[in-house]
Amino acid sequence: IDPETGASWGSFQIWARGRNLCAHREEGEGIESVHWYMLPLLEWFASNWDPLLHEERPPIDNKGDTAWESLRETRFPPAAIEDDEHKASEWEGTWQAWRSRHALLTAREGGLFPDIVFRRLRDKIELSWGPAAVAGIPAHYRFTDSETGVDYFSPLSVAEPLHDVLLQAGLYLSALMPDSKRIRTLNRNLRGLNPAGKADGAARERRRLAWLAGLGTTSHGVLAGWRQATESLSGLDEQPRRAWLKSMKTPLVVTGSCHAALMFGSLAPDVTVKDVQKLARAATDLYSPQGNSEKMCTAFGAAPVAESVSRPWDQGYDLAEDVHERVDGDFEKDGFVDVELLVRTLGGFIGNLALSDKHVRGVAIVGPQHKPGIFVNENNVFNAREAGRRFTLAHELCHLLFDRERGQALAVASGPWAPHAIEQRANAFAAMLLMPKSLLKRTLADLTSAVATKGGVIEVAERLRVCRRSALLHLANLGFVDDPERQRLEGELSPLA
Repeated sequence: IDPETGASWGSFQIWARGRNLCAHREEGEGIESVHWYMLPLLEWFASNWDPLLHEERPPIDNKGDTAWESLRETRFPPAAIEDDEHKASEWEGTWQAWRSRHALLTAREGGLFPDIVFRRLRDKIELSWGPAAVAGIPAHYRFTDSETGVDYFSPLSVAEPLHDVLLQAGLYLSALMPDSKRIRTLNRNLRGLNPAGKADGAARERRRLAWLAGLGTTSHGVLAGWRQATESLSGLDEQPRRAWLKSMKTPLVVTGSCHAALMFGSLAPDVTVKDVQKLARAATDLYSPQGNSEKMCTAFGAAPVAESVSRPWDQGYDLAEDVHERVDGDFEKDGFVDVELLVRTLGGFIGNLALSDKHVRGVAIVGPQHKPGIFVNENNVFNAREAGRRFTLAHELCHLLFDRERGQALAVASGPWAPHAIEQRANAFAAMLLMPKSLLKRTLADLTSAVATKGGVIEVAERLRVCRRSALLHLANLGFVDDPERQRLEGELSPLA
């Protein structure tokens, strides 16, 4: 090894909520730290700082609730493209590039590191981990916390102590080898993470917002995508434009995402300029210096899914039941829940958009300078029927009510690229909001067919004005249909029902 690397022999620990993720056993002996050459690790943090703390969307697809799970599930190309050399190579390159920016293992250069993945998740930093699949790892070496896990932190609680440790380590190496060009470069890059000048600070913020928006898969790509997106907003009036793009930031990290970065991060990577312009106009229509609906914000506090001790699906059910208990007014009429009346009563706006991205079902926008609003994508096949549109409105209402991280801006397009856990919770919320237990039981009591039959499910869906498959899944979750019956009925119902 080179002299600089040799001088950097040391050890490190990474702690998450009282758990030492570096603790391991070697030949039966408990070791609290990972020992290896630190210089490559320091350089990895310095070079990947912005994507590490700001890039959310995992490579290829949202396949898991955490970044570690998504990486594992998308490791290999599917059978449909594995024989296509070009597509398989593109898949592999995208996966490897994202992993190299976020997975601690890619900085090990021969060391035995825990498999920890850092990424941004809306206004939190997510640490997720699992068993370290390192080639050649000896049988007598095992990390203590080897099961899959995840934890979430405020950006500052990660950025400040981490940057301080990196700076101190860099200064220590500089004192050992003051003439090393490599170590001088490291220290310059570490200082650059906290820009001194105004112009440098503005440029660094743009890069961080670009990673948040996720309009690309490389440093150049995200900057180009963000520049194109912001240029398409140049025709807006100054006040709504500033409100649309305003973020909360510190010298080390963007702590609160702006509306645009949050929304673009949940759209497909190849979002079109026309869609950006339509979304911008929609947000402009909601601009209001008075901001959020008082009914919506005072009656319901943000409930971040990341901090829930329950599964997202369970929490979605609980939140919907709480809404039914707390709202003033009767929103059940003619045997179904009038979700449009509920949204408007809570001060929410409902509109339509025709987005070219047909996978987006709806868009939710709320913030200190925006009225809360829901836009339904007319080009999504799910919304073509009344039942699908009603489910979309209920789903987006969950975002407006409960996904406002500490009262900050919310802008999310619900679709395949939206954050996995909050989409699960919003789907469950929508099901329980439209099919509360009391109403469902009254409906079941009046059925003319047995509930665990195709006719029974169709009758429930039609009476409650929901999709048949949503009704079936809800009935199964509440124990009215057992699992074998659910599987049989899923085969009998149309995929789009």
